[in-house]
Amino acid sequence: MADISIRAFDYSKDLAAVKRIWREVGWVDGDSDQYVDDFFAVGNALVGTIDDVAECAVHIADGTLRLQQTDLPLCAVTAVTTSRIARGHAFARRLTAQQLRTGAENGAAVAALGMFDQGFYDQLGFGSGAYDHRLTFDPGTLKVSARVPTPQRLELKDAPRMHYAMLKRNKVNGSVCLSETRLQRAEFGWVENGFGLGYGEGETLTHFVYFEPKDERGPYTVTHLIYQNAEQLLELLGLVKSLEDQVYAVTLIEPPEIQLQALLERPFRNRALAAKGRFDAAHQAFAWWQFRMLDVSACVGAFVGLASRLQFRLRLTDPLESLLQEADRWQGVGGDYVVELGETSSAIAGSDTELPVLQCSVNAFTRLLWGVAPASSLAITDELQAPPDLLDALDNMIHLSPPHPGWDF
Repeated sequence: MADISIRAFDYSKDLAAVKRIWREVGWVDGDSDQYVDDFFAVGNALVGTIDDVAECAVHIADGTLRLQQTDLPLCAVTAVTTSRIARGHAFARRLTAQQLRTGAENGAAVAALGMFDQGFYDQLGFGSGAYDHRLTFDPGTLKVSARVPTPQRLELKDAPRMHYAMLKRNKVNGSVCLSETRLQRAEFGWVENGFGLGYGEGETLTHFVYFEPKDERGPYTVTHLIYQNAEQLLELLGLVKSLEDQVYAVTLIEPPEIQLQALLERPFRNRALAAKGRFDAAHQAFAWWQFRMLDVSACVGAFVGLASRLQFRLRLTDPLESLLQEADRWQGVGGDYVVELGETSSAIAGSDTELPVLQCSVNAFTRLLWGVAPASSLAITDELQAPPDLLDALDNMIHLSPPHPGWDF
């Protein structure tokens, strides 16, 4: 009978096996698996083994995730992969649960990940983030000036400069930053034929756009659009427009500060003209990421600046509890809290029978606090129950810009 166990990742012993797993799941091929070396040289990884050979790996990395104006410590679940022979052992679920415990014990207040599909990570307390809008359009239809300064050419060797610019970019509610440069170097390395154009002062890069081109005429996918202010954003869009003589289609995620459709000439007409063609114009909305609280008090404490005041009793459930061992110090965030939202906010473990009760999962409460959806909507779609007056009060109080990570992970 096979010996099945979980242990810490050993770089020298397990890297070859992890590369094999990544090739089996289609994440890399023989040309791109070299960047797995960078990826696993940093962060923290656990492996599930069969006869002491790694067959599942879950990798986490440190970073921050913003709530309003506060950057909370983040445990980013950056890779969950299982080999072809290790399915059915619940490796992914068990390893991810342990990594969330590690993140919480190391001080992370929130965890986040990019999902392969919605449903699996809900079992670990994750709730889906807000929609991102992805548009494909003819760059010549952008209503911005293409007369921009000559940019710098950016390549993989410039990854440290680009990573620095990403850390210094303009941040909004939900913005993510990952601290390890080698992780980001790997991400740039996985962009097929990737190249960047950007601007800076001396060696310091301030804003840039990074492309993944497909064929001579496109489409070109914008993988990174990094800037500090509106002027820089428009300058980068001018660079995108400057490709119009050669490139017929560009795909990018809409910057959170603007409605990109407002900067496109006759978007409906051009979409109809391009329909079903090789350079089809499109507009899609989708939630590709999920997140969950690891420290309720820290997350609620970052919610500030409201003129009104609201108190309620929070009865929180956390599905992670069933996946942790009784000996673990951290047992998830389930339990009763007294929550106050206002000019300053707090969540204190305990109960007050005189307060109205909000009963919900950590999945739903995370989505509520970050403004993904209002309480009345979550009461329909998620595990959230409260008296009508409390739902109305929460709807009237929580008005945040939808959270956008601005960082692929």
